[in-house]
Order: sequence, then structure tokens, then C-alpha cells
Amino acid sequence: GAAVSYRQPYRLQNLLHWRPFCILFRGQRVTITDLVRQRGANLRIFDMGRRIQPLDTALFEEIEQQRRSYPVPYLKHAWLALLSWHPEQAGQHAIWFLKLPLDEQNLLDAPARDGFVRYVAQRQASGDSTTDKGEAPFSFKPDGHRMAYFHALAARELGAPVSRFYGTTRGYLSGDIGWENWQQLGLQGLAEVVAGYQQDNNQALLTRALPYLPRVPLNVVLGFMENISPGQALTSAVNDRLASVIAGEPDANDLAAFARALSHSENIEQRRLLVQALLAHPKSRSVEVLAAVSSRCWADLEGELLLAFLSTLAVNEQGQNAFAALVADMMTLPGMRQRMLAAFSSGQHSPQLDQAITRLLGIVRGQTQ
Repeated sequence: GAAVSYRQPYRLQNLLHWRPFCILFRGQRVTITDLVRQRGANLRIFDMGRRIQPLDTALFEEIEQQRRSYPVPYLKHAWLALLSWHPEQAGQHAIWFLKLPLDEQNLLDAPARDGFVRYVAQRQASGDSTTDKGEAPFSFKPDGHRMAYFHALAARELGAPVSRFYGTTRGYLSGDIGWENWQQLGLQGLAEVVAGYQQDNNQALLTRALPYLPRVPLNVVLGFMENISPGQALTSAVNDRLASVIAGEPDANDLAAFARALSHSENIEQRRLLVQALLAHPKSRSVEVLAAVSSRCWADLEGELLLAFLSTLAVNEQGQNAFAALVADMMTLPGMRQRMLAAFSSGQHSPQLDQAITRLLGIVRGQTQ
């Protein structure tokens, strides 16, 4: 299908250049935070898992020392972006995208982190500052959408100017160049408008544009919105547009985009109403829709809404394996294990949900014997 093109923001290309660290082990385990401190550089950490958001540096230090569990795991890993720069060396930045495994308590796997630290140490010892000698251990490459949004946040953090697509995108969202002319947009411009929703009147701009956006740019904007906390007006605009989309013939990707968009809205009631509307739609049996709800809207899944979600999940299009996978992922989230166990023992199940739970418990018992 058609997609908004992604064009690398030229002003941020230097972010991807390698900048080696000076490492002093001093006979003890060195953390990623230690590496940056030894260089005298600044460090910003971003969680890249369920949504892209800053992770407090002090919290990350405790996570590295295994004193705190990772707050929002995704698929049993911590998905991280590390942005480092030296305040006295303009233009010298480093970025790493790391996918570090977590244990059953969501504590960081220290040997995995040490593998990355060792890689940096070996590069430093050899004097190798090139980028063509293989990837760092546990690295991953975000897709174009997530890379565009991260670049928008990184540029703001570094005080860099917006890309040349920002003004064009704002002009489009104002309706000045025609809603049908979205093909000229770049992902970067849309990412920068959503990431900067609290400046330049961008939230009002998005609110006014939502009723008119064609499907492709609409779904891109909705996807980026999972990273922000939209206010009341923008939340209402999303719900209104969902009503018109449902009246047509949406596919699973359309519905999943709406689930992501309001997953962190300031209006909890409207968030939950949106999830209810999605679960009531025939396409809600699609794993794409159910995964979007469970991975992004999990904080609102409790009580009757959680039971409604599990009942739909029990009849999903891909069967028991998908049920088990999404339940296992939800169990790792803060507070969700207790909610899920309460739902399992509530006795208010559909026959299909009863059967899915029985099969799941049978699998778990078999693995523990």
C-alpha cells in the first residue's frame, strides 16, 4: 500500500557518527552510565518499546545496578535509545539503539549490558572509530516511523533546528495546499509536528486537520500520537473521526492506529470508551487490533473492560498461540499480573474464554513439571 515517504533529516545526520569513549575499568564492572561520565558527556535515555518517551537518567542508573526493575518492558526486553554528546564538542554526538533482555522480575540482564560495554572498550583499545566493523551487541534498528519520531525528540534535546519538512507539514495540516496533496510530505515533518504538539499551536492544528486527513497521513499521525498525551480537544477529534471511520469499511490497521493514538490521552474516560468501541467492532478479532490494545492501552484494561478484551482475544483469528503470546506479554507489565489473575478467577467468562484459559493453564503446568 501507499506510505508517506521517509527522508533523512540532513541536519541530524551527524547524530549517527561514532564517537568513542575513554574507558577506565578500575577492576570493577562498568555500566553504560559510567562510560558516559568518564567522557564528561551528557546522556539522555529514551524508552523505545511500547512508546517513545524519555527515561530518567537516575532511574536508568538504578536499573543498570539491578536495584529497580525496568518500568515498561516490551516482549521481555528493554528497548533503549542512548543519546550522548559532549557540551564542549559541538557536532560530536553518539546514538545507540539497544535491545537488552530482562529476567522474570524485569531486572536488566547484566551480562548482556556488559557485552555492549566490552564492545565499546575493544573499539577504544584498537583506536577504531569507524562504523563499518559490525553492529554493537544487542543493537537493533528502529523502523522509519520510529526513527523519524526519535530524531524529532533528539533534535529538540540538542537544540537543533527542525527539518525543512516542518513548515511544509504545518502548511498541509492547515489545509492550505489541499488535503489530497499529502504525497509530498515526509515522515520527519509529521513526526516533528506531533512531537512538538505543545508548541507553535500544533495541537490545535492537528485537532482542526483530523476530520479531513486522508487515510495514509491520518494513520501516520495517529501512530505518532501514541508518544504524546493529547488534550481534550484533540482527544474528542480522534473519537469523532473514529466514529466516521467505523461507519465506513475500516481494516484492522485503521482500527489499531486509533487504539495507539489515545492510549495516553489526558481523558481516561474517553480512552476507555474508545477501547470499548474497538472491541465491539467485527474487526476486533484481528490480532493487529488486539495487540495494539494490549500493548498500548494496557493501563486501562481492568475489571469489565479487561474481561471484554480477554473474551475477544479468546476468539481471535489466529487462535490459542496468539492468546498465549499476548497474555504472556501483558503479565510482564506493572500491576497487570494481579489484574489478569483476578480476571481469570472471576467466573464471569464466556465459554470460549474459559476454554482458552484452561488450555493456557495446561501449557503452564506442563512447562513447570
